[in-house]
Amino acid sequence: MAGSKQVVFCTDGIFPHAVGGMQRHSALLIEELSRLNKYEIIVIHPHDKKVFSPELNVKEIALNFPVNGNYIYWCYQYSKKVFEQLQSYPHAVIYAQGFALWYGIKKIGNRVIINPHGLEPFQTLTVKEKLITAPFRKIERYLFKHAAKVVSLGGRLTDILKKEIPGSRDKIVVLPNAVNPCNYIKRNFKDDKIQLLYVGRFAFNKGINILLEAVRQLNNEGYQKKLQFNIVGKGPLYDAYTKQYSFPNVNFIGFAADDYLQQLYRENDLFVFPTLFEGMPTVVLEAMANAMPVIVSDTGATAELVNQNNGYLIESNNVRALKCAIQSFFQLHAADRSKLSENSYQKLMANFTWRVVAEKHAALFDTFNHRA
Repeated sequence: MAGSKQVVFCTDGIFPHAVGGMQRHSALLIEELSRLNKYEIIVIHPHDKKVFSPELNVKEIALNFPVNGNYIYWCYQYSKKVFEQLQSYPHAVIYAQGFALWYGIKKIGNRVIINPHGLEPFQTLTVKEKLITAPFRKIERYLFKHAAKVVSLGGRLTDILKKEIPGSRDKIVVLPNAVNPCNYIKRNFKDDKIQLLYVGRFAFNKGINILLEAVRQLNNEGYQKKLQFNIVGKGPLYDAYTKQYSFPNVNFIGFAADDYLQQLYRENDLFVFPTLFEGMPTVVLEAMANAMPVIVSDTGATAELVNQNNGYLIESNNVRALKCAIQSFFQLHAADRSKLSENSYQKLMANFTWRVVAEKHAALFDTFNHRA
């Protein structure tokens, strides 16, 4: 695109050749930015084949640098390759995900935007996890120090960055995660029974045990025939939890393919996600895109997504808070539940579609005119 501003994306993996929230974010954001037709987009990635379709007009630099050996050492060596490629784009805005731009950032930091996503190394729950993630925190602090801008997904993640970056008022910029929108559906809520949906990996930090303990208490209080829980996902704790928690109103679905998952979002009444730490969870965005009211823990950037207008933002790791939120939703009239549903969809459409988020990124890129 002759004469247009260049934006170089530096990634250490892009979906579908690499799987994860950050990798999917890279793919979808780049696709939407290309549709704005405003920038010449260059993408540097470690894969051996191209990711984007030709009609998107994205220039790809595929380095064929597969992950091998120690991950931190690989990141450093890979970032050297990335830095070499960046020498060909001396006036471009640089958008870096993960540790893809580590080597050489001191030399070009005045035009670098770092997106650390969920800041997981700063949200660890145990001493062992803190020790394991200490090297990652050190690297991220180094990147924060030398970048011109650091992206926060919002909420409590912004508070973490403010603590980690001295004089951060002008450095931190809030840019949320996003999903592609669905067609709006008007839900028909019943007064006598609700279906609740959980979607996520069976891992300790997802708080599935908090949900299941809340189910136990609710059943003991007479809600067994009023509440149906559908739990989607697999993971290291799946076998243990399915054996430990056997309730007649809990359906452990396991893995759900995309089409079936979409059906579940449409058929259930309330999305429940009592996670212990997060970035900005895609599953909550997907629930909102399907006009679901949401109960979610106040952690990471979830406060950007949910409030009293579209659900319940609850204290994390708190069975009673989750139980009370479920009871509160059950006691609402159908019209009030419908209002939460409608608000969820409208909030998603106004703030968290890829088109909206791409335009917010474009506004940030345009502030670099004087640096490019």
